[in-house]
Amino acid sequence: MDDPSFPHALHSTAFIRIRTDKGLEGLGETTYGYFAPDTVPAIVEFFEPVLIGRNPEQLTRITQDLYDESVFWARNGAGRAVISGIELALWDLAGKMHQVPVYKLLGGAVREQIPVYASGGPTSWPKEKNKQKIEHYRRLGYRAAKISTGFYELAPLAENAAQHRIHRVPIPHSRLLDELGATFTMLRDEFGPEFEFAIDGHEGGGPNPIRAIEAISIAKTLEPFRLRFYEEPLAYTNMEGYRELRRQSLIPVAGGESLSGIDQFHAYISGGALDLIQPDLGFAGGLSETIRIMHEAEAHNLGMAIHCGGAVGPVMAASWHLAAASLSLEWLETVVAPRSIMQDFITESLEIKNGCFGLPVSPGLGVRLTPELIQKYRFVPKSGERT
Repeated sequence: MDDPSFPHALHSTAFIRIRTDKGLEGLGETTYGYFAPDTVPAIVEFFEPVLIGRNPEQLTRITQDLYDESVFWARNGAGRAVISGIELALWDLAGKMHQVPVYKLLGGAVREQIPVYASGGPTSWPKEKNKQKIEHYRRLGYRAAKISTGFYELAPLAENAAQHRIHRVPIPHSRLLDELGATFTMLRDEFGPEFEFAIDGHEGGGPNPIRAIEAISIAKTLEPFRLRFYEEPLAYTNMEGYRELRRQSLIPVAGGESLSGIDQFHAYISGGALDLIQPDLGFAGGLSETIRIMHEAEAHNLGMAIHCGGAVGPVMAASWHLAAASLSLEWLETVVAPRSIMQDFITESLEIKNGCFGLPVSPGLGVRLTPELIQKYRFVPKSGERT
């Protein structure tokens, strides 16, 4: 565990590997594998006939054919997420075939340093523990971090136990805003104005999401601390609530990790519900679809903070490449807890200097999947995350 304040729990992912008759191999990853990994192989098998015998350089045509083949059921959700993983594998192949990093195929780098933030998961309880949490991230090189609107307590890890038990602290409604305000007062006093903070509402605290008036109260309480964004404050079924929060909040409203395809993003972008989009490349439709989403967001003067919450390999790497080539990127998310795992799968160093990644240099996405890694991280059935 690279983050002692993060729940020690079993998680999964799903890599998708495409081999060519020339001996090249492309690796993709679907974020859907974080939630329902056991179902991914069957969906990949459905798409196999679309791929066999094709020229992998026809990436756009192949991706459209995958979508057309499944148009009745994969416009979003599981099908679109698996298409995302296949498309990322094709981009990895394209980079390897041309012997260049993928960001060079996207138009080249627009920056030398890519701002990243530490995704810290739950806000620790007692609140004083958050000093240790943020200090850990600062020592790793981060200059920004995200915590949550709720407070959580880790139960001691029992001997030989594989997972932490995590409890949401039942703070009375009348005290929650006071505790949030006190937490950020403490963090600002400890880390000063130079360290950036954001907060995550986790779809309003689903499966019982809060109402817009509560999110507005949270935002107004935290406005004095100049947070960079308030992520997923509400359920995605409450678009009017997002609009109302955006009208009343001085904290930028962010969202999109659970949206897939430009059609779902279009409603939130054109509807004035977001200040910052957060596409997840392993769920939204892959690199090409995310670029389409990004361009629409740019036309509405919105920024982007790429979501990488469930990624440990190709999704993380592809997000890094897109961040390098994106003019509207404000932040790239990195979850600290699986840092060593990510370093096994990603060939580039994940070293952070002054809150930033440098540029990747390996051909393709810069990822690997060896027999040793498959054995080391062998799949545990039914290990997907449940709410």
